[in-house]
Amino acid sequence: MLAVLSTTAPIFMLIALGFVAVRTRLMPSDAIPGLGRLVMYFAMPAMIFSTLTNMKFDEVIDPTYMLVYGLGSALALAAGIGLSKLLFRDSIAAGGVKGIGMALSNSAFFGYPVLLQVFDDPPTNAFAMGLMIENMLILPLALVLIEYGVGRQNGTTLASAWKSVLVRVMQNPLIIAIVAGIVASAIELQLPAVVNQSLDMLAGVAAPVALFVVGGSLVNSSLRGSVSEISMVVVGKLALHPLMMVLLIWLLPDFDPRLQLAAVLMAAMPMMSIYPIIGGNYGYRNLCASILLVTTVLSFVTITLTLKLLL
Repeated sequence: MLAVLSTTAPIFMLIALGFVAVRTRLMPSDAIPGLGRLVMYFAMPAMIFSTLTNMKFDEVIDPTYMLVYGLGSALALAAGIGLSKLLFRDSIAAGGVKGIGMALSNSAFFGYPVLLQVFDDPPTNAFAMGLMIENMLILPLALVLIEYGVGRQNGTTLASAWKSVLVRVMQNPLIIAIVAGIVASAIELQLPAVVNQSLDMLAGVAAPVALFVVGGSLVNSSLRGSVSEISMVVVGKLALHPLMMVLLIWLLPDFDPRLQLAAVLMAAMPMMSIYPIIGGNYGYRNLCASILLVTTVLSFVTITLTLKLLL
């Protein structure tokens, strides 16, 4: 158990450091979005592009992993929408917002640092494929359902909803980095040493700064909303989502054990840090902020238990 805690403790210590820094005003709260953009637009894309460029093309994509992670996340999304409708008689939009909370992990700011701690040689392709599934399939699907549900009375069609969402997806810097890295790997692009060194320097700050940002972002979060609604999404994200991965790994053809572990761990992460922003677009900011706060705090226990069971 001590070995597992030695893996998870540094992660949550950096989150706590970010929280304390902002809470004590040592770091101004308005600096956190800027640090988040540093990770999202520079450090994380540099890490993704550099790693994928140096991998062989046939090592980047594993179809079985993508099927497991994609189908498992889609099932978690469907469960969120279905349970929301069944238990709370929610609209499609409300169900979609809760489904996003259950199906989309904080891979960039939380998942990658965990993989760094767990693996001596982190399977970066698992992280990249997870980002592709989340940002090119699950999030667009959920947003289309929400946009369609909200705009149905105004005559919004599925085609127009897909168009607006896909434009946003293709502007995502992480998706751009993944596509560029895959192309560079396919053509065996050799980057100059000075460029590689610059990319490595940027990549080195991605994980610690990302965790610091997660902690700082929690300062302005508070518990508001229905306990039962919060509990449903928290349990769905921290338990149902990774259990879907375990079930599909058991049912589908065998693949790399390291990727199997990565799939479960990525699914066990809390939801993305921008979850309250997404929910706020549809009137659920306070509820989503409460869910994010509870999920992040409880994830220390659930991730530790997950690692104890799997390692």
